[in-house]
Amino acid sequence: MCCYLVTGGTGFIGQRLIRLLSDTGATVHVLSRNIAKKEMFPEPNVHFFTGDIRDPDSVERAMEGCTHIYHLAGYARGWTRDENIYFEYNVRGTENILKTAKDLGVEKIVFTSTAGVISPSSEIPATEDTPLTIPFFTSYDKSKYQAEQIIQKYVNKGLNIVITNPSRVFGPGPLSENNAVTGIILKYKQGKWHFMPGSGKRYGNYVYVDDVVNGLILAMKKGMAGERYILGGENMSYRRFFQEISLSTCRKNLLLPIPLSVMLVVSWGISAGARIFNFHPLITPEWVKKYFFDWKLSSEKAQRELGYQYTPFREALQKTVRFLDNRS
Repeated sequence: MCCYLVTGGTGFIGQRLIRLLSDTGATVHVLSRNIAKKEMFPEPNVHFFTGDIRDPDSVERAMEGCTHIYHLAGYARGWTRDENIYFEYNVRGTENILKTAKDLGVEKIVFTSTAGVISPSSEIPATEDTPLTIPFFTSYDKSKYQAEQIIQKYVNKGLNIVITNPSRVFGPGPLSENNAVTGIILKYKQGKWHFMPGSGKRYGNYVYVDDVVNGLILAMKKGMAGERYILGGENMSYRRFFQEISLSTCRKNLLLPIPLSVMLVVSWGISAGARIFNFHPLITPEWVKKYFFDWKLSSEKAQRELGYQYTPFREALQKTVRFLDNRS
């Protein structure tokens, strides 16, 4: 029986992954900075280790005896006063995981990156091999890309590492910043969401959280070393996104289209205020700039090579709305 180390196991995706692994009877080690979150996993085959991926000693303690690793941990918040924190966690932390895994003879690693490292799309959805056409807007995306470059170096040294690139993940779970799409669905349901980014014609890709978890497990079973796999769902415009939410919530909110140029100016002001008054801004210029592009994605490679499948958006949305109804 395999022993898995899961980093980022207390997060939105990680919690569901651990429970699925635990249900198979496998031993699971969880590395987390917060000892209070140990209570989340009462299962006897889940072992909690307090530590930080930036600390090689705590990484080694948690990894001891593990044969496989799901590396989900990282810094993913949309804003921080110190941009270096993205690189401390997402680059240096990842290298600590890889170095220790090589020293301990770990058999296979699945790394959770982001579809943010994939190029914007044209009319044709972007794939894992679509050349980058613009610089990265956010330090988060840039740090994940750098982590992927380090992974390739360790693949060349003999480590079996697979990269997964989830798109905009939503579904049941904690309403954290990592589950922002579900937060938007909730606000719309409550009648608190009333704006449309730009004309609403730009595209994004939305994937149900359970599909991502299944994709991670498939990547561990079938993924090839050094390969990237987009774990995505349906491509849709913002206009259709809100139409689907309206149908599923039986609610029709008035949506005000806000020109992207206006959003950009407002975001600069909010970010400046955040630095002066030390609060977390709801939106930043870096994220607004992403609205100027289409982000259509193709999961065909994961479907072909891993057997990955995704839930149709309307079905996934209905499950999410039922979850939100039940938590009210």
